[in-house]
Amino acid sequence: MRSGKYHIFPILISFLITLSLSSMVYSQQPGRLESAGSGTVAGIVRNGSKPVVAATVRLLGADRATYTDSRGGFSFPDVPNGEYDVFVRCIGYASDTKRVEVENDSVSVAFELRQSAIMSEEVVVSASPFARPADEQYQPTESMSGEQLHNNPGASFAQQIADMPGVSVRYNGAAPARPMVRGLSDNEVLVLQDGLRTGDVSTYDPAHAVPILPLSISQIDVVRGPASIMFGPNAIGGLINVITNTVPTASTRPLSGTVSLVGNTVSDLYSGYFNTVYSSGGNALSVSAGGSHSQDTRIPQRSYFDGVDNLNLNRMPQSFAHSQEEGAGYSYQGGFGFVGVGYRHFEMTYGIPGTPPNSDWLNDPPTTSLIEQKKNLVEMRGLWAVDGAIVKQVRLNADFVDYDHSEYPTQQDSTGVSNPQANFFHKQTFNATLQLMHPQFGALRGTVGLWTEIDNLKIEGDQPLGPNSITTGLAGYIYEEYVLDSDTRFQGAVRYDYNNIHTQPYAASQDPVFQTLDVSRSHNALTASLGAVQDLGSDMTASLSIARSFRAPTVQELFAEGADAASNTYSIGDASLAPETAFGIDASLKGHFTNVSFELTPYVNFISNYIYAYLRGDTIQDLPVRQFSATDARLYGFEATATVEPFDNIAFEASASYVNAQDTKNDVPLPFIPPLHGFLRLTYQNGTYSGIVEWRLAASQTRLGDGDTYTAGYGVVNIGFGVRLVSGGLVHNIGLHCDNLLNQVYRDNLSVIKDFIPMPGRGIRLNYDLMF
Repeated sequence: MRSGKYHIFPILISFLITLSLSSMVYSQQPGRLESAGSGTVAGIVRNGSKPVVAATVRLLGADRATYTDSRGGFSFPDVPNGEYDVFVRCIGYASDTKRVEVENDSVSVAFELRQSAIMSEEVVVSASPFARPADEQYQPTESMSGEQLHNNPGASFAQQIADMPGVSVRYNGAAPARPMVRGLSDNEVLVLQDGLRTGDVSTYDPAHAVPILPLSISQIDVVRGPASIMFGPNAIGGLINVITNTVPTASTRPLSGTVSLVGNTVSDLYSGYFNTVYSSGGNALSVSAGGSHSQDTRIPQRSYFDGVDNLNLNRMPQSFAHSQEEGAGYSYQGGFGFVGVGYRHFEMTYGIPGTPPNSDWLNDPPTTSLIEQKKNLVEMRGLWAVDGAIVKQVRLNADFVDYDHSEYPTQQDSTGVSNPQANFFHKQTFNATLQLMHPQFGALRGTVGLWTEIDNLKIEGDQPLGPNSITTGLAGYIYEEYVLDSDTRFQGAVRYDYNNIHTQPYAASQDPVFQTLDVSRSHNALTASLGAVQDLGSDMTASLSIARSFRAPTVQELFAEGADAASNTYSIGDASLAPETAFGIDASLKGHFTNVSFELTPYVNFISNYIYAYLRGDTIQDLPVRQFSATDARLYGFEATATVEPFDNIAFEASASYVNAQDTKNDVPLPFIPPLHGFLRLTYQNGTYSGIVEWRLAASQTRLGDGDTYTAGYGVVNIGFGVRLVSGGLVHNIGLHCDNLLNQVYRDNLSVIKDFIPMPGRGIRLNYDLMF
């Protein structure tokens, strides 16, 4: 299908060799790279007389992290001169932060962590140029570590973060499950990998997956509300940054890394992943690999109606997923800062649930599909301590993604069952950000940023869906903070975006329109944000964020025209669509006390020219028509969480999220919006043993938009047990869980297949993580 071959490995190897030679040269000539001056930050983390092993230690402002060793010790060598916050976190303990100053010497810092069953906060790196704990951010944010993800239900990262405030999941089988934030998804909620675009076509259709192996994830940040200043369009509703550490960082230990294993009976899943980092001086070389294999997902056995026939099923037809990933990376760090490169190769084959092949195929034809993905990613990261009068620090993040996507709908006739190829996507994406951080001028500090994204998309096959195209995005922004005093901070930012879509005529296209379509659409926009954080004393903070955001319509939304076998619809775009613009307001009140924590966040988001797809009610080629259209929308709601630790090591937690979404032009509800949902949870955590009983709840959704069907409320019980064993410098985390304990039949309002198939049944899940 492809007209040429893309040789990624030679480029990667050449880059690795160049960086290796450069680092060896500069390590022998420290004056060339380390003229700004540097020192060492070292310390120890304890709980009373006991060392806290494998605690995460972050050096904020230097983009560096490590784990404590068997003595509870840690060290960051070759740290450029300056002030830094050292943040320490470990499950089972309350987190802590201390400030240090490096001036050509060694700095020591000691932490005394307090045991706590209340989940400690994590540092969020995606909400502003300055990494901070979630409580100190201007916008509502949440972060989840890889260890927490592995202990949560679900086979995809979207399912694993479904208990975060404001987050829900659009379900279409485990592989293509996609997170939603405050009722928005796809092109309104940006999914990033290591702060950069994923380069796939996952927003094209509910059947398209984000090509990331869940076990490769070390952390996920979620920013709720408009977040377009640093990351660009597509973040009107928020962003989700999946952090995979493609580029490694050097450790003080020669060999470090993780090994993860997961098994789950609900889909006969077995999955494994390892990431090993070899460190020597400032050099770090990483090698990683893993994969996942699952069969069709189990559901409670009974008869299910697919719209034509009743089918006796105990599994979701065609819901399997098989994936694999390999990666390598190299970096060098010194007093100058950090520079590195990484590579990942990912492949996945997965099914899209639907009516399976059956004996009544003439009246009830199969609607399942198979999708294949291949992704090659090269990522480069750099941080340079310039220490100049105008520029203090330079950061460069860039990636190149080469992505293939093929779809094979199931067909059945008198000769049997087959899966002919319907279409083929080939997408190449380049995304880069450059930040120039200036020194603090009085109470003012901030950064000037440049951003670009270039997408080259080609679509072939019998069902091309849209034209070939090149999309170019360019932007510049200024982000500033004003520190009034130790209790009060203000933030202001402005960004200018240029976006151009140019369709490319393709003579071999199966659609005659796309053979000659040669048009351009250009859009420009100015966006801005204002924010404030106020320390109220008594361990309470309040924040306010106001933002104007922008999103240009995509090539699919403008020019789609064709059958989409994977979702069994016929998509039609609208070339007259204008850009979306949004005005959002978020307020937040947070408290973190010794035995109580809480957060309350009301919000409202007004979106002009809100672009959405709906089912018109008619058919083309015997497929329901999925039409792109635009309206004005208003979304308001709240997120609330509270945790109480009435006894040592025991915590009660409650969470609720609600969004009310209205089409204000037509005064009707927007379709496909989550109902009120949340959970009640009891946990036990003493640093070694842990246990959990939770009741995940969702109300019925009575506000139905175009194409919606009523879904009843439900409550699902999950239980789990875990143990954390420390032996020398090794940490073993073992968890045993039962999801959907009562094997309940329930249907989620955001499931694409809810009218036919319920959500997964009971599953026993065993996970193991080794840190060394």
